[in-house]
Amino acid sequence: MNDINSNVTIDFSKKNNEKPSKTTRTVKKTVAAKTTKTTAAPVKKTVATKTVAKTATTTAWTKPAKPMKPSTRKTGTSSGSRSSNTRRNTWSRRGGTARGRSKGGVLSGEKITSEHFFAHKYKKREALDFTPKKGEEPVKLYALGGLEEIGVNMMFFEYKNDIIVIDAGMQFAGAHMHGVQYLIPDVKYLAKKKKNIRGIFITHGHLDHIGALRHILDPLGWPTVYTTPLTLGLIKKTFDDPRKAKKLKYKLVNPDVDIVKSGPYTIEFFRVNHNIPETMGMAIHTPKGLVVNTADFKIDHTPSIDKPADLGKISRIGQEWVKLMLCESTNAPKSGHTKSEKVIGDTLDAIIKNTPGRQILSTFASNVGRLIQAIESAVKYNKIVFLAGRSMVNNVELCIELWYIKVPKGMIRKVWPEIESLPDERVMILCTGSQGEQYSALVRMATDEFRHFILRPGDNIILSTHTIPGNEKSVIDMINSLVRKGVNIIDDTDLDIHASGHGYQGDIKTMMAMLKPNYYSPIHGEPFMRNANKQIGLDMGIPEEHILLPLNGQAIELYDGWILVSDKNRLKLDTVMIDGKWVGHLSGEYVLKARQIMADDGVVNLVFKVDTQTRDLVGNIQIESRGFVYSSEVKKIHTNIVEFSRKKFNTYRKNRRLGVKDILRKIKDELGNHINKLIGRVPMIIPMFVYINREAIKEEDVSEDEAIVGMTLEEQGTED
Repeated sequence: MNDINSNVTIDFSKKNNEKPSKTTRTVKKTVAAKTTKTTAAPVKKTVATKTVAKTATTTAWTKPAKPMKPSTRKTGTSSGSRSSNTRRNTWSRRGGTARGRSKGGVLSGEKITSEHFFAHKYKKREALDFTPKKGEEPVKLYALGGLEEIGVNMMFFEYKNDIIVIDAGMQFAGAHMHGVQYLIPDVKYLAKKKKNIRGIFITHGHLDHIGALRHILDPLGWPTVYTTPLTLGLIKKTFDDPRKAKKLKYKLVNPDVDIVKSGPYTIEFFRVNHNIPETMGMAIHTPKGLVVNTADFKIDHTPSIDKPADLGKISRIGQEWVKLMLCESTNAPKSGHTKSEKVIGDTLDAIIKNTPGRQILSTFASNVGRLIQAIESAVKYNKIVFLAGRSMVNNVELCIELWYIKVPKGMIRKVWPEIESLPDERVMILCTGSQGEQYSALVRMATDEFRHFILRPGDNIILSTHTIPGNEKSVIDMINSLVRKGVNIIDDTDLDIHASGHGYQGDIKTMMAMLKPNYYSPIHGEPFMRNANKQIGLDMGIPEEHILLPLNGQAIELYDGWILVSDKNRLKLDTVMIDGKWVGHLSGEYVLKARQIMADDGVVNLVFKVDTQTRDLVGNIQIESRGFVYSSEVKKIHTNIVEFSRKKFNTYRKNRRLGVKDILRKIKDELGNHINKLIGRVPMIIPMFVYINREAIKEEDVSEDEAIVGMTLEEQGTED
């Protein structure tokens, strides 16, 4: 870098009053003397034209698009007829570009931009109205989840026959998804091209980024997973079957030094801060430009247990011309900067030290940074830490294995009856359940269903989380149950005991200022969050046409000169749900709608017995219902439904062009309207039929009333 401090000039002056037939170039290089009062005379050195050209093309001052070369034009051939001396003086006075300037070299006193100074291998930014070349194949970027919700984060890059995948997360099911545990991305498109998948790259160990791996790795052919040690350990613990966990192929990466070449892609990693260690963003060098995925992040200069974000590396990546920046949006609607985790750690430390009695701290088991701080503070004040909840136990055990937690043996234990024999001031319980989850440890404590531990008046419940939108009712119900037991509730209402792991507007602006993207795409969030992130991009000077808001399944196509959101190759994605302990998927919305109808309005089942010869009804139509009407109205409503259905069947069967199935479809539609007029709502109606040979069977020994009431039985309050 010594050349940067040199005083280099290019002299166009004439020697001995020669005619300006040719331009002789002389490089003057002035070296300052080491004395403090005098300066040595400048040293003149004549350099051939070719040597100057070579120097100009190898220095860091070259322009990105075209290397600077010395001019070989005769003096006076550029615009105007001023002499070389006049032109040189004009440059000196203006300190910038003068008309007729030579394109070679960097002149003394000339103003240059940082883009010129930090020139990189990427081309300079193309014009905004660029049109793709005929037949040009783009790099396509798809999101299979995370663009219309919080969770199920998964995206992939596809270029010709090479695919790389970023993350594979899950989303916990809402209360309206009856019987469903969680959702995962729909990977049927990737399954068809599993031979093209070069690897799956994981940003961090939260379930909304790794929770789907155990379900999708097998249909995708078990591609290699690239991640860090802590995240790998968390991935392995998501597998219910240890035999499948052993099939996992992986490579560990160090975000400080490692760069992975995967097909036509080159992936460089950089550290960011989150509420779990080893979170990393990715700079993905594609054949059509550089794409940066920030991962979930915040700017924390004093993280609790992790290293600070590598802002130097992020800034350097920003000098390489980021064509597209993918930025998370979770806290984009919130102004300011996210609190540092160290602030939360100091507050928790004071609470643990000064609060008398037994302490029960509830937080997310995935918030590893918070767990480590709480354990270290508890052990510092001679408390024994008891773990409650399977995920809490698994994550703490993993942190101990990786040396994130270093405490004396015996200071961390599972909850056991011995807890009742210890002095209250020595008891600290770390548990799950801060969101009021039905079977979590804290909820079971609130309902006296937790083994080995019973809450007493005076116990202290520390809720070190924010309530997730949608969980308010569950959390309030849990707190009400706890208050009835006489325990003390400590939450973030007045004390700083929770900090988000997602950056606020200030953090996002800082990241954007370092990366300086040409195109910007808000990801990871609900639509209102992504729209707020879009506004941040506009405030930072990104043109609106350069801010991309695709939906799940839409393609972002990267060309040499521009980027667009395309519907041409849009993927049709199903809702994929994991239901109970059944290892499989329920695709589509029908199952959820059916369960919702049954939960709200009940179900009615009708059985039509049809003669095989005449298509007449044989005997009574049997009716069965659940959750439909109360016992006082069962007989009346059921009789009405049966009579309506018999009348419609006898009417439609006269039309020989209608089969029995067609008849029942028509009855189902009309019966729905009829029931709605009777009771003001429509249950799920399930009509069925069986063919019966009237001559081959005896008359049923069943009264008409029994046939009508059917099997509503105990639910309706009637006896069998």
